[in-house]
Amino acid sequence: MASNTKSPAANPSINPDPTQNGSTIRKAFVLEAVANLFTIPLITNTHWVLSFLLLHPSDVNPSSILFSRLFGGLVVGGLTTALLAGATNTRNGIESRRPTYLLLGIGEACLLPILAIEAAKGSGRDAALSVKVAVACMAMLAPPLLWRIYVLCVRPDLLGRYTEEGDGKAGGSGTKCE
Repeated sequence: MASNTKSPAANPSINPDPTQNGSTIRKAFVLEAVANLFTIPLITNTHWVLSFLLLHPSDVNPSSILFSRLFGGLVVGGLTTALLAGATNTRNGIESRRPTYLLLGIGEACLLPILAIEAAKGSGRDAALSVKVAVACMAMLAPPLLWRIYVLCVRPDLLGRYTEEGDGKAGGSGTKCE
């Protein structure tokens, strides 16, 4: 039994399926990872970025700066790293694509109604964002969410497939990541 156990730390050799090698998703992952790097100014020049985003820039305080930096750190440090890992054609990379898209899609699905509520406030005193900024943010989040739904529900074959090398099974190794 112990010989069949596998560690997630291992990244054994695999052969990407030539008909479903995930090249479209790999390109999408790299493109999104590069786009996420534009969040770096939110970490490095937070006050300046918030002055463009917030309806009342005079309300910027140390707490809003801290939480903005934390958000930027999650995007750059967490989400971008997951995207870059999924862009590799390794076993771990291919297997991480579905959970990465689920994670990102759920995050976008949660942010969209929050932004819609913010847009519905208009430009009142209790609004943090202008309607224009809230709608622009929604317009940037909706297309990737629709793409993720399409990939996960309609075209999961785009995520890629592989076969393990040296599996030792009679008749060759089976296709994984189905």
